[in-house]
Parts: sequence; C-alpha cells; structure tokens
Amino acid sequence: MHPCLHLEEILQEIFKNADYRSLTVLARACRLFYEPALNIIYSDLPEGLQPLIERLPHDLWSNNSGELVIRGPLRPQDWEVFAGYSRRVRSLKLRWFTSDAKLYRALSSPPDPSFLLPNLRTFTWHCLSTRSAGLDDMIAFMRQLLGHNPAEAQLIVSEHALAAFSDLGCTSLRKLVIQNHKVAISANVTEDAICNLSALRSLTCGEVSVKSLHHLAQFPLLSRLNIWLGDDIPSALTFPRFPFSKLRYLTINTKSIGPCLSMLKATNWNIRCFHHRMDAEYDPAGRSALLELLPLQLSRESLKCISLHTSAVLHQDDDPITNPFSLKPLFSFKNLLILELRGAIIPGLDNDGLQKLAAAWPQKQGYIMPHKWNLTGLVLLLEHCPDLHQLALSVNAIIDTKAPPALPISSISNKLITAIDFCNSPITKTAEVAAFLSAIVPNLRETSSWKGEVMCPGGNVREYQKRWNDVAELVRVFAEVRKQEREACMHALKSEVVRK
Repeated sequence: MHPCLHLEEILQEIFKNADYRSLTVLARACRLFYEPALNIIYSDLPEGLQPLIERLPHDLWSNNSGELVIRGPLRPQDWEVFAGYSRRVRSLKLRWFTSDAKLYRALSSPPDPSFLLPNLRTFTWHCLSTRSAGLDDMIAFMRQLLGHNPAEAQLIVSEHALAAFSDLGCTSLRKLVIQNHKVAISANVTEDAICNLSALRSLTCGEVSVKSLHHLAQFPLLSRLNIWLGDDIPSALTFPRFPFSKLRYLTINTKSIGPCLSMLKATNWNIRCFHHRMDAEYDPAGRSALLELLPLQLSRESLKCISLHTSAVLHQDDDPITNPFSLKPLFSFKNLLILELRGAIIPGLDNDGLQKLAAAWPQKQGYIMPHKWNLTGLVLLLEHCPDLHQLALSVNAIIDTKAPPALPISSISNKLITAIDFCNSPITKTAEVAAFLSAIVPNLRETSSWKGEVMCPGGNVREYQKRWNDVAELVRVFAEVRKQEREACMHALKSEVVRK
C-alpha cells in the first residue's frame, strides 16, 4: 500500500467522494480504512439522531411506523457506544416533534458532556412550535449540544422557539441564519437572539430593531449581513463611531425605499457587494434617490457587485425608464464586476442603450438584466465586456425567415461563458440561433429559461424551454464544426505555402 494511504487526512479526502454503500464496504475491508470511513459516514446527519440511536443495543430502542422510541435510560456501556459514534458528527439537523420528547429526555444527562457530539460545528434546528409542551426536554438536550461551541447555526423557527434558543446563550456562533415560516418574528425577539453574539461573522435574519443595528455595528468580525428593515426605522439613523468596520457584503430587504436610504446615509460603507430587495409599489422618485445616493455612501474603489431588485410592477400610467443614463450615478463604480437589475429598476434599453451601458463598465464579469434585446445586442455586450462570464438576460430570438440575423463578422468570441440564463426569451428557429451563438460564445454548454410561474403570451413555455435546451446542444456541435473548418483552412494554407 502506498505510504500516503497511511495518512488519515488523505483517506478522508478520498472517501468524501464515495457513496454510503462504498463507505460501509471500505470500513469492513481494512483496519486502516475503518476510522476514516466511519468519520465520513457520521459526519453529517441531515435526518437527525436516528443513525446514532440505531448503534445502541436493540433492547433499548424501537422504531414503529417511523417513530423512534427509547425504552429506558442508557447504561454506562450504552453511553460508551453512543460516544464512539457521536464524536464523529460535524453537522446535525433536528426537527421538533412532540413524540420525540422522551428521546431527548433520555439523552440530556450523559455521564460526561464529551459523550454528546463534542465536535459538532454546524447545527440546523427546525421548530415551528408555538407552545412549550415537551419542548423543554429538547431545549435541555440542545443546551448540552451548544455547550461544545458550534460555529454555525441555521434556525427555521417560530417566534416562541427563537425566544427559547436565545436563553441557551450560544455565544460561539460565527454564522447564524434565522428564518421564519409564514408568521414573521418580531424585531424584539430577534434582538434578544443576536445582541450577545459578538463573534458573528455572518448574519441572515428578518426584521431588526434600531437597537439591534447598534449592536451589530460594533461586532468586530461581522463581514456579511442580510437583514429586513421595517418602516419604523428613523430617517435620521445614527451609529456609534467606526461602525461595521469589517463588513464587506450587505443585503437590505425593505417594503419601501425609506429605510434603505436611512441605513445608507448613516455611515460610509467600505463594502464589496451591495444588494437591495424592495417589495413595494413602483416608486420612480425613490428609485432615483437610491441611485444618486449609492456613489455618495458606498466606496467607489472597493465595490464589485450591485444588485437591485424590486417586485413592483409597472402600471399603464407609470413612466418607465428609457434612458440608459438614468443609471449614470452607478458609472462612478469603475471597478464594478457584477450588475444585477430586476423589476421596475431596469431601464427599457434598445441596442444603442445597451452599448452605452456596457461601455461604462469594461471590466464587467456578470450582467443579470432580464430585459429583451435582440441577438445583435448580445454581440455589443460581449464586445465591450470581454471578461464577462456570468450572464442572465432576455433576448428576442424570434427569427424572421425572410431576414435572418447575419453572423457577426467581427472577431468577438467569449470563451469564458459556459452557461446563460435566457430568462423569459421567446425563440423560434433553434438552429439559426445556435449558429449565431456558436460564433460568439463557443463554450456555451448549458441554458436555462422560463423558470417559475410566468405568463407566455403567444407561445408555449415548455416549447420555449426545449428550444433553448436544444440551442445549448447545437452550439457545442457548431463550435466543433467551426474549429475543424479553421484547422482545415490552416492546413490547406500551410500546404500551399510549402508548394510555393
């Protein structure tokens, strides 16, 4: 056996690529493989504690109709068996069921705290209970788990469950995600859950209060923040000195534009990515105020990504954006690499407008703008943004059989793009579109389109999806044909030179 295979670290890297059945075979095949294979098998428990319970003697537990039951207290030798497997667990997901209360009660008093998942690092808790009946047993069990200082937690919880989690005092968390289900969690309950977690580096949660923002502003390591701001955020919001000193990724979700403007005005932001999601009526004045404020409050040197998304829908009497220079305030961000605009924030650009927009950011690596241009507009985009590798846009690929689009005569060819999201793009002649794209994106291998619930006037969604999928297959073929043609021409040219 090769000496490298005597190193457990190397074996674990290899075994990560094996399926469950292969791992069980490896664990039985060789003493050297036993520990690394078991470490991989039990490292992630997405379905809860059942795999650990099933390692205990069969007289201790039963599983009737999917309900796992522990019949009595664990003996010292049972705890030794449990500990031999639980020490391997790195990630655990628990769901709350009232029927599991007895199970958690039996596991809440180990002879030694190290018997109960001592190496747990990532914890997911799904609990939508709104009452305490039986939940106290699970909380007592979780108190033991969280005493081992996990680094990450994802909570899909009710307000009642989040309040119970807050009392556990798990201050070691570096990443926390708090999600609610249908019923929103109040800002005060969220505040109690996060105010003492000063080690956080990443936080995603719902609505936060002004007091919570003041706490977060002073967290020394916080680099990613995704929050919801309510309309009660004051317009003259202020922070202590040097707030959010390490923050690099900021996502603000609001119902209206006001809270976002207040947050941005409160300080200067030295961040790399800014995302804003707004769920409100179409607000052209607010949209203009946001665009003008961004270059004043965000670092023009460090900002690499802007994402602006509104769910507002234009009404007949609304005045849409038609001038690309409505986005002129964003031109100040010369180092911008990714621009994502969705909803009513998108200007209604023609090909000339698109060309001006692309020329403003020659370093752009990603465009996500679901607005319809024709195929020629795509050529202009690639011409002015040669580093582009991420693309989501709508194009009008309805081919006029009397005047099909001419293949681009320029040498524009982007080999970085391997996938394109064509959003809600109509398409008719698959072969003609694929021939056109094979000249400008020869490495295109995957397309996506017409996702979610969309209306498709004058066409069939499934048919459009199939045509775009066929385009990706044909581009591969056409690109290979073009390559062979070039090689044949070069060979013929060299042969002609030799004869002369």
